[in-house]
Amino acid sequence: MSASAHYLIRRAALSVLTLWLITIIAFALLRIAPGDAVLAAMARSPGEMSLSAAAMEERRADLGLDRSYAAQYLSWLGGLLRLDPGASIATGLPIGPEVAPRIAVTIQLALLSALTAGLAGTLAGVAAAAWKDGPFDAAARTLALAALSAPAFWLGLILVLALAAWANIFVAAGYRPIWDDPAANLTRIMPAATVLAARPAALVFRIVRISTVEILESDFIRTARARGLTETRILWGHAFPAAALPGITALGVQTVFLLSGAVVIEQVFGLPGLGRSLTEGVLTRDYPLVQFLVLLFGFFALLTNFTMDAVYTRLDPRVRLAA
Repeated sequence: MSASAHYLIRRAALSVLTLWLITIIAFALLRIAPGDAVLAAMARSPGEMSLSAAAMEERRADLGLDRSYAAQYLSWLGGLLRLDPGASIATGLPIGPEVAPRIAVTIQLALLSALTAGLAGTLAGVAAAAWKDGPFDAAARTLALAALSAPAFWLGLILVLALAAWANIFVAAGYRPIWDDPAANLTRIMPAATVLAARPAALVFRIVRISTVEILESDFIRTARARGLTETRILWGHAFPAAALPGITALGVQTVFLLSGAVVIEQVFGLPGLGRSLTEGVLTRDYPLVQFLVLLFGFFALLTNFTMDAVYTRLDPRVRLAA
């Protein structure tokens, strides 16, 4: 077995251990947070607000909340190992079928945002390095600084206002899955993906620009120019591949933050994804739902990091040697 395979196996084992630690942290934080799951569920059903103390204790017993924390955790962990995350306290419905359609929304939002950030940041970074200190370089750096400074929710609100109220081309309601109506789906989700991609695109731009500027001043680029190669071939055939790895690293790290940013952006744009479901679950103290969603976000983050590690072992010989 190769050294890179051993390295990936160790990374996979570490990811599994991290995922187990996430289950403990998610369970513990929800239990020590203020609020009561039964009272929150009753608040959603006004007719049940007159329940007696005995009836409330019976409801807690039905939900298993009267058992010790250790017993509750082991029961939940056993259900996860059986691929059964349990039922929602707020709705009483199984969590799996309720969350499944929302996973596609969040994954599509994150992937579109990562693709937009990668393309925009990389192309702009290479172009700014090629025209260093020119008007395009100055404008791109100013725009990147603004994107890094502005909060995503503020950009989202401004974009919703501009598209919905001023241009009348966007309606923050009526989401359609991509397999039902691709055009309507992209019309609804692309504004959110663009806002979510603003910060990672700016970071990728700055890293790719700096890397490309350094590479264009290196000895092997001067040798390529001495051989008579065109600037276009030098830029895209020699400088860009060498500058791509730092951009890939930045994009991989930022993809993890895209998942957390989706919690806010889905609320702003009214998208029925995991972030919106997580917000509703926290407000209603829906322990099983929130625990599963936190675990799901952790799984996606670890999967992204593992994928980036696998890509690096293929692209960078130094990683294979270190492994």
